Amino acid sequence: MIKARYRLNVSLADRGLKPCFRGSFFAIKRRDNGLSHSRIGVVLSKRYSKKATARNKLKREIFNFFASNKDFLEDKSRAYDILIVILTTEANIKDNKEAFTKELNNVISI
Repeated sequence: MIKARYRLNVSLADRGLKPCFRGSFFAIKRRDNGLSHSRIGVVLSKRYSKKATARNKLKREIFNFFASNKDFLEDKSRAYDILIVILTTEANIKDNKEAFTKELNNVISI
């Protein structure tokens, strides 16, 4: 799991964020945060899944992806607040897990 200092408070996050990436699974919004590290937030609506357990599982998977790529979060030259907005349904992500992971890798290269 990702440390609390790398998590973005989603309820306060939407102010000043600008879109920087839109893929088939999610959209990315970001802004400079003035800290020495990046922070990640994930937004899922009930449209993704009616079950909170499914939504929380996807959030954990995304946070674990960034925890395993900790160098991206600690890069001082790219200290951003990053908000990931999921655009598709649970079934679509389950069926295309490899493409979803590949798209997350593209986020790191931005």
